[in-house]
Amino acid sequence: MNRSLEARGSCGYNSAHSTDLMRFSMFRAVFSSSFLQKACLLAVLLSLVGCAGLSTQTSDTESGYYQAAQTYLDKRNFTMAIEKLEALQSRFPFGRYADASSLDLMYAKYQMNNFAESLITADRFARLNADSPNLDYAYFIQAMSYYQMYMENSGIFGKADPAMRSSEQGKKAFSSMQLFLDLFPSSAYRSEVLKSMVVLKDALAKHELYVADFYFRKEAWVSAADRAAAVINHYPGVTAQADAYLILIGSYDALGLQEEYDIAVQKFSAHFPQHPTLASGTFDAPKRQSERWWVKALTLGLAQ
Repeated sequence: MNRSLEARGSCGYNSAHSTDLMRFSMFRAVFSSSFLQKACLLAVLLSLVGCAGLSTQTSDTESGYYQAAQTYLDKRNFTMAIEKLEALQSRFPFGRYADASSLDLMYAKYQMNNFAESLITADRFARLNADSPNLDYAYFIQAMSYYQMYMENSGIFGKADPAMRSSEQGKKAFSSMQLFLDLFPSSAYRSEVLKSMVVLKDALAKHELYVADFYFRKEAWVSAADRAAAVINHYPGVTAQADAYLILIGSYDALGLQEEYDIAVQKFSAHFPQHPTLASGTFDAPKRQSERWWVKALTLGLAQ
């Protein structure tokens, strides 16, 4: 998934790339501006010590653990950052860094591609901090973790099309993304979710089309029509809709449903007037076996 490049400030992230997410600026919600200046100065001093020194010289205090974790996050050493953050939460579960460390922890686990744990951490934060001004970040991590769990479950060789698998997890991801958009219409993370939803919507539409074609080949016309209609009705904007219309029209034709057939052809012609099946001026259906090209040439994306 394409992501914006990481723009790192002295004390927080604005955005990230690849599986990177925006890193939440922890100081924004927890500390005053004067403390922020002191914290940044302390982070600089700690960074001079070096990563090697931190593993053995971390101050056995709440601030010591948190600042060590921040230095490891800055160096993208997520394994050590998680170790320090988890130690911090274990030793000081109700301390001043409790919320900030949870936000950092879900971010670090996501960067380690441990999406199941980042999801659990985000869910726990959301349940325990319903009035937090940073609640949108937890919901953001939840949605993106579900998304990555679906998209990266690519089979034993790592190349399987997610649309070829069960869509249950993909639908869960889509619901989580929609919930985020509904709850936080002004969130800074909204654009990231919207971009991911485009990719996810295409994969889910493609899955429905594969299933519709399976039923079509088995001459299970009612089931084929139902699945094709699902693509048309639930995934507007994807070019897979043209392929779905062909299956729907073919199924109605096989069932002898003339009225439904005529309505489907009329809608198809209105939406896709340049489609090859309309080149002669009237609808010319592809043969069911030799010309079922829509399965071989699925081009999913946003309709132009």
